[in-house]
Amino acid sequence: MNNIIKFFKDLKWRNLIFNKTNNITKYFINNNIILYIGFDPTYDSLHIGHLLPISIIYRYYKIYKFNFILIGEFTAKINLNKNKLKLIKNNIKNIKKQIYNLLKIKNIKIINNNKWLNKLYLYKFFNNICKYINLNFMLKKKIIYNKLNNNNIKLTNFLYQLLQGYDYYYLYKKYKCNLQIGGSDQWSNILTGIKIIKKKYNKNVHGFTFPLLLNNNNIKFSKSNKNNNSNIWLNKKYTSVYKFYQYFINLSDKNSIKYFKYFSLLKKKYIKQFISYHTKNPEKKILQKKIAKEITKWVHNKTNCKNSIIISNILFNKVFNIKLINKYINIIKNYIKTYNYFFNKKTNIYIFNFIKDKIFFNSNSEYKKFINNNGIFLINGLKINNNLITNFNNLIKNKYLIIQKGKKKHYLINFININK
Repeated sequence: MNNIIKFFKDLKWRNLIFNKTNNITKYFINNNIILYIGFDPTYDSLHIGHLLPISIIYRYYKIYKFNFILIGEFTAKINLNKNKLKLIKNNIKNIKKQIYNLLKIKNIKIINNNKWLNKLYLYKFFNNICKYINLNFMLKKKIIYNKLNNNNIKLTNFLYQLLQGYDYYYLYKKYKCNLQIGGSDQWSNILTGIKIIKKKYNKNVHGFTFPLLLNNNNIKFSKSNKNNNSNIWLNKKYTSVYKFYQYFINLSDKNSIKYFKYFSLLKKKYIKQFISYHTKNPEKKILQKKIAKEITKWVHNKTNCKNSIIISNILFNKVFNIKLINKYINIIKNYIKTYNYFFNKKTNIYIFNFIKDKIFFNSNSEYKKFINNNGIFLINGLKINNNLITNFNNLIKNKYLIIQKGKKKHYLINFININK
């Protein structure tokens, strides 16, 4: 009983409960929690927004050694085109692998709603489910209301909500699941499932949502951002380990406090101590460094985390330390954006060659505007001079240049002599 109260109090203190059903704590004092959450396999990787529910599952697992994770293959297929439908099995495989790697829980049960929804007869769905949910109930939901006002409502918006509600109903009937969690944008779907179970069995079940993870620009992490630089993916082919680490290092002070409470496994009193020290000394980035280290290690392992710290310390050192760069060049070239540049050793290299190849700037005018506005553009730690980058005697290891654009972006240029 005390563990349940502590569980919900801890989540509340960490601001991990956005919406919740009435009397949820009271209910679970007398009933075991059988929790489930769904993941959408629209893409082949999770993003850092998914670390929130996974961290909640991990905390929950300390109390109850069993839970369900639902992969929503059937519901995902509603919104996918033919090309993406072909990839969905591979997406599921990759997402399951990521979940297992993050949780390291042997007896976690990952199930696929295609198993039951693919066999659902239409008349059964209408008679057993649809008749219990009236249209007014659905129209009151914020997501439906907003789409209706924007003339963007589709039949699938209603069906999606009903099918997710059916998932909860099925898992309650089959496994006695009595708690569904999800992001704050899933609240309507959770309430639909709760209502169906109440109508069918006259039983109360519960749900709560957690806040959506926002970046420094208050943009949420979402699958729809797959081709957007604002997203941070767990798969390093989309987001490099170094960029992943740097994202947390560059958190605002406000977000670093928020993220630390969300993700840290430390006890409450130690979290308060860290936040207090950080608030008094924000320039030391105590929280950012700790979060970056712990989450990178969690998602990408100790070695990748260590290498990211080494690179970060080298590139953001106030002095361009050529000895350190020579020592760690093999690590650096595997962690930051690297471009091969084919050259003729008889000529010098000019910035316009890079502009032309659109590595840093899309045009000469964009480059000039950047430089005229005192934008930082450093070659091996030095500002460029009269458009000339370098001769070939001062390349790192006779092969490389490190170029910094702005305060945070670094690139490694690997020169390949075409005369050889």
